[in-house]
Amino acid sequence: MSIIAHLTDIHMVEPEARRPGGLTAAARRGFLNLGRAIDEGGRRRSFAEALRRAMALGFDHLVVTGDLTEEGTLQQFEAVASVLDEAGVDPARVTLLPGNHDVYAHANSWLDALEGPLKAYARTSAPGMLVELADLVLAPVSTARAQRWWRSAGEVSTPERRSIAHALQTAARRGVAALIAQHHPPTRVHRAAWHWFDGLLDHAAMRPVLRALEHTYVLHGHLHQRRDDRFEGESLAHIFGAAAVVEDAGALRRYEIVGETLVPIELAAI
Repeated sequence: MSIIAHLTDIHMVEPEARRPGGLTAAARRGFLNLGRAIDEGGRRRSFAEALRRAMALGFDHLVVTGDLTEEGTLQQFEAVASVLDEAGVDPARVTLLPGNHDVYAHANSWLDALEGPLKAYARTSAPGMLVELADLVLAPVSTARAQRWWRSAGEVSTPERRSIAHALQTAARRGVAALIAQHHPPTRVHRAAWHWFDGLLDHAAMRPVLRALEHTYVLHGHLHQRRDDRFEGESLAHIFGAAAVVEDAGALRRYEIVGETLVPIELAAI
């Protein structure tokens, strides 16, 4: 029975001395951090504590479902990589996903990070990659899209949909569960106007893709709250969101695979 650990929404910032200058950068930073102190040390500690707890409890694979950084700058990805390195996490057991915040600096920020500071994690995190465990096939899916920093919507590209289909075919052939990891939740969670601003734009088109195999599960972040959800017509939850590490260092979730079913594990204090 594989154990999956789930963290999300780190929102790492770089040290103050390395932050980009200028009015545009300052305005973007101020807007994105409304209600949160821009505290590099505090965010590093929260992420480090979440990793420590995950490692103490144990896992076969760790998934971090996006918004690793606040703006997607190279310096912020370097800070994420340094915390992971200091924690001693084996990169082969970690899958990292981009969120909308991870591409605000420029559209290729995530791909640049996978070729740079996060290169050690590319084999388990790059678009199109699959992670195969004994009883699970995991597909990392990007919902990040090029947009201005005042908007936070997501979208799944055609290549990413093909990646999901490949994961489901592989899981069906092996007779194991399929796990899709992405930043935005795969269902509508807002009213129409706000959904255009903050939701997964192609959620309706994604439903038949994700429901092509019965034992398909989705891990996501973005909402900054723990959430168990289901697709319309289902009796059991197949969609699991975690709270944001930037707001709660204890936001870790864990799941175990029982047969072909993903089952949340209630955590004890540690």
